[in-house]
Amino acid sequence: MKDLTARQRQVLELLLRRHRATARPVGSSSLSVDGGYAWAPATLRQTLNELDEMGLLDQPHAASGRVPSDRGYRLFVDGLETVPLDAEEADAVARAFHDSTKDVEHLLAQATHLLADLARELGFAVQLAFDRGRLAGLELVPVAERRVLLALTIEGGVVRAMTLDLTSALARADLVRVAALLRDRLVGLELSEVRRRLAADEALVEDAAATIVSRAFAEMLPFAARPGVYFGGASHVARHPEFSEAGSLKPVLELMDRAEPWRDMVYGGDATGVRVAIGRENPRPELAHLSIVSYRLAGPWGASIGLLGPRRMDYGRAMSLVGAVGRELSTVLGLDPDPA
Repeated sequence: MKDLTARQRQVLELLLRRHRATARPVGSSSLSVDGGYAWAPATLRQTLNELDEMGLLDQPHAASGRVPSDRGYRLFVDGLETVPLDAEEADAVARAFHDSTKDVEHLLAQATHLLADLARELGFAVQLAFDRGRLAGLELVPVAERRVLLALTIEGGVVRAMTLDLTSALARADLVRVAALLRDRLVGLELSEVRRRLAADEALVEDAAATIVSRAFAEMLPFAARPGVYFGGASHVARHPEFSEAGSLKPVLELMDRAEPWRDMVYGGDATGVRVAIGRENPRPELAHLSIVSYRLAGPWGASIGLLGPRRMDYGRAMSLVGAVGRELSTVLGLDPDPA
């Protein structure tokens, strides 16, 4: 923003605020009414043309007003300073995880609903696939003659439970012994290595009961390692005028049914903390009219939380909320939160 003249900054910020309030293209006449500045109509039109030539504005139709471009939003967002939450919001964030356990999945689900309620946007949390997560514990619990519940604990406290369908029934004593053998051979390994060991480890292959469990375990392991995505406040998306046209909401709803695309949407590099992706900066073409404000947590979970909303979202407020919830969540999990 420092590269703009004072008038260019004022006009751009005024247009941003007007578009955020109306979701409609903004004409020079409405700016002159709302601005409270002593600009001549010709001066205002000239300034809009200058911003247009800089690539900071778009004109959806030849006869319409203008809207901020991705570049215009980016220039604005990069110049924002963090605004502290008000006392009520700060208290809500502090209390949200006060009585929570350190179960990562439960905390991420809580974070999505907290963000959605405070920001009135779609809250989300993404936990990457656990291919590189290390196995920290394993239990086998019989639930039927040929069906066993397998509970995996992954380093960092994440628990994955799955039902194994065995080819032959096993006695409870055999399951206790096999569970101990699996822990001995697999705990401490990354999940990608666990699958290979299940098929190749001699101690497992030579034990008939262990082989039965190992085969069923190997078949289900890809589901245990899948990424997890959590959402809160989906109804907030539909309230925006951007989704009033038929079919405009469908791409977002489809993304909410799939976990894999979110990996690319919120993970860029290794940096933790608050990140903003505006419009076409998102890797998914169906998100070209949306923005994502996310916070990547440090630590072994590979998790991010955030908000998804229209490009005209209130970025200052969204960044403050996402950052505050991310830092509070990091503290609960015993991580080092990024400074505000």
